[in-house]
Amino acid sequence: MDDRDLVGRARQGDREAFTQLIVQYQVPLYNTALRMVGSREDAADITQEAFLRAWEKIRTLREAPFKSWLFQIAVNLCYDHFRRGRRYGAMPDEEQGGKIVGLGIAMPDPQERAEANERARVVRESIESLDHDMRVALVLRDINGMSYDEIAGVLGVPLGTVKSRIARARGQVHEYLQRSPDLFPAAGRREDAHGD
Repeated sequence: MDDRDLVGRARQGDREAFTQLIVQYQVPLYNTALRMVGSREDAADITQEAFLRAWEKIRTLREAPFKSWLFQIAVNLCYDHFRRGRRYGAMPDEEQGGKIVGLGIAMPDPQERAEANERARVVRESIESLDHDMRVALVLRDINGMSYDEIAGVLGVPLGTVKSRIARARGQVHEYLQRSPDLFPAAGRREDAHGD
């Protein structure tokens, strides 16, 4: 059953249909909130609140795709989180046991694990260094795989703005990764290839 059918049933009060939507979107929604606010507890609260608000307002959803609408609710809750003066999100540290749900990869070799942890730390720092608008757009596109049109709908901005934010964010992340050529040799090679 696709989202449209589930939403149609949920709009008629079918809790089982809405539960299926929760199962489908809870991990990507939580991961997005976690990357935005940096706290597992706050991300879980935002995810729960987003689903509660979606259930309360599901009857008002007309033509917008459910996924975009749900992520718009969550992103707005993240903005509210920052407006209340909460700390700007620091992504969780895998070494501290903060693996992102669904993204952990077991690596038995301690040297490989240490290098992977260091690369993950630098990538986290590069994303943390972005301003909030670029960060949200980048996470929605490159981590959640949303289309540019979906992101424009979630953020309520023109398509060109989304493309610009993502391009600028990718450029800044690339520049940040170039500072660690031992960990990201390809980042330096790309620059060399364009510099000739």
